[in-house]
Amino acid sequence: MKLTYFPIRGLIEPARLMLELAGARYELETIPVELWPGPEGKQRFLRTTPFGQLPVLQDGEFVLCQSQAINRHVARKLGLYGGTLEEAARVDEVTEVASEMLRDLGLTCWNPRFHEVRAEHRATMRQKLELLERYFLRTGASAEHWVLPGRYTLADATMAFALESLWPVQPGLLEEFPKLRHAMTAFFAAEGVRRYARGDRRFRIWTTPSAPFGGKPEETHHWSD
Repeated sequence: MKLTYFPIRGLIEPARLMLELAGARYELETIPVELWPGPEGKQRFLRTTPFGQLPVLQDGEFVLCQSQAINRHVARKLGLYGGTLEEAARVDEVTEVASEMLRDLGLTCWNPRFHEVRAEHRATMRQKLELLERYFLRTGASAEHWVLPGRYTLADATMAFALESLWPVQPGLLEEFPKLRHAMTAFFAAEGVRRYARGDRRFRIWTTPSAPFGGKPEETHHWSD
């Protein structure tokens, strides 16, 4: 498999986390943001995707766009989805919640008034995390797994990434929810993910440097022992 995206964590990080978790071989092509307006950028991808957007996944002759479709394809291919209709539905449910959190973070980090709206975002996110932890206690498979006991899925990868992404945006907030923090930390300690998250192959920025927040290494979380 080959992933093409900008040199940031961004929308494709759950797919990378799953590939690393499974020890799967894949290639990553990065397109510098400054090249995107030119022929090696959007114009090139208009030949293969509806709107010339990134990320793009190439799996043999099969080409796929849209981050959520890519994440689900990778999860199914690697056996990181549910084995029954009910399990798959629960994976989708948790993944959708995590994706909403990531979208909200994206809107907040790209808000030109980021430093003004940060406090309001913190209050709103605290309420959401209260509900999320209550949901996890009711439906979680174990203290470390959202859907399947003893097995990680797309749900775990996306939720762990969403919570990790929140950490530097609202310092100290996640510590108020130890069960969510434990599940996130356990995922990033899993074999494969642990090496990747602490190594040099993972991008140091969450989004592009032009964002008010998240485009500098000090504005993302970096794991270390």
